[in-house]
Amino acid sequence: MNGYNPLMANYAKDEAICLRVINFSETSQVVTLFARQAGLLALLAKGSRKMAKAGAFTLGAPIDQLARGEVVYIPPRGIAELGTLTAWDLMDYQPAMRKSLPAFYSGQIICEMIMALLSGQEPHTQLYDELAPGLAALGGSQTQRLFLSIAKSILIAAGYQPQLENCLVCQTPVRPGGPVNFCPQRGGVCCINCPAEAKTIRVDGGVLLALARLPLPNALLAAPPSKPADAPAMRAAATVLIAAIETASDRGLKARWAVDALFGKTKVL
Repeated sequence: MNGYNPLMANYAKDEAICLRVINFSETSQVVTLFARQAGLLALLAKGSRKMAKAGAFTLGAPIDQLARGEVVYIPPRGIAELGTLTAWDLMDYQPAMRKSLPAFYSGQIICEMIMALLSGQEPHTQLYDELAPGLAALGGSQTQRLFLSIAKSILIAAGYQPQLENCLVCQTPVRPGGPVNFCPQRGGVCCINCPAEAKTIRVDGGVLLALARLPLPNALLAAPPSKPADAPAMRAAATVLIAAIETASDRGLKARWAVDALFGKTKVL
């Protein structure tokens, strides 16, 4: 790999997905990566915008959001500091996702979800192993389900998996066909007659049960459902997941408009 010297002990090698790219100077960029072993990394990619005389990029390939590659880097010394990216070997440019605008938009909000919920330099190998194939399949027939599955995976990895199958107050099982209240601040559902003591979102119980039983990306891709999902139900499920993530991270997602591009603007609540 370009720039990698195995004799230098302070260099690290990993596989990563690019979540964000910010131009730093005329020749360099600051990149946020989600690495398989290291978790979130903020790195200075010196010369990443500059092409060598031979017409090749200094780091081997351009660094774009949502691309996946092998990286070599000098780790940051602290959470608030930047490390240095010394090599980037492109593995997957996500061509299927880039051919579908709604799928690409969904990829952008997924990047923001990860940065909102995960802390720097904490490994989340299981999430990475679900995310990599999930992103690669966005743009296919299961794009909407995959978006929900990935968002659910991120919540689980961050320790914020919502309770969707029983009322938080009285423990009554949620049943399909009847409305319940989802309370993002409490991380679960409440029966209509139970006090939530916080702002709630009214959702059909069947939507929450389906979301609770939705497989994570690898299992979903291994055995995709043959029956198309109900579009309003998926839109409602997305609303629940977005609310859970925004409440857990204590900030609104700038890219939440992407949900409309993926699921439509149908009012379901």
